[in-house]
Amino acid sequence: MLFLRGPPTGNLTEGAADFYQQLHQGKAGDEANPIFYVSHSPWNLYRYLELFLATNNFPKGPILLRSMSSFTRRRKMDDKPQKQKEITGILNTYPNLSFILIGDSGERDADIYIEISKLFPNRIKAIYLRSVSDGRRMARVSNLFTVYKNIPFLMVNKTEDAIDHAQKHGFM
Repeated sequence: MLFLRGPPTGNLTEGAADFYQQLHQGKAGDEANPIFYVSHSPWNLYRYLELFLATNNFPKGPILLRSMSSFTRRRKMDDKPQKQKEITGILNTYPNLSFILIGDSGERDADIYIEISKLFPNRIKAIYLRSVSDGRRMARVSNLFTVYKNIPFLMVNKTEDAIDHAQKHGFM
């Protein structure tokens, strides 16, 4: 039903566009750091996501989604998730750039981001994961990062917390 009502606004994105804009502008305020939107969503939602980002004043950037064929194709055990492949491709394409990874604690983002940061040491400056209401998932994610302390990590309840953290670490 959400798709029939138009692009979402409000609580879902409270402060997120401002956070992304500040990261995009960097510490000096005029750096124009690139933003890449990588999602597990299928390509047929591209226009909807593009409208959502524009309507909510997110900075412009490429939107990388997965193909519909990946829904029906059986994944091999050693096959990496599409999101991980896309992020790896970005890191390989831009070898001189460092990145901040932003995701969700309810999906596999924590696992993907930790593996990526191991594959690309010193390239991932921070990981921010938006908290979800599932206590079991949040506990699992928190436990992952108790043993992996190489990169600044924050479980985000409010966007202001991520902004404060990013400012303290000199990202903006």
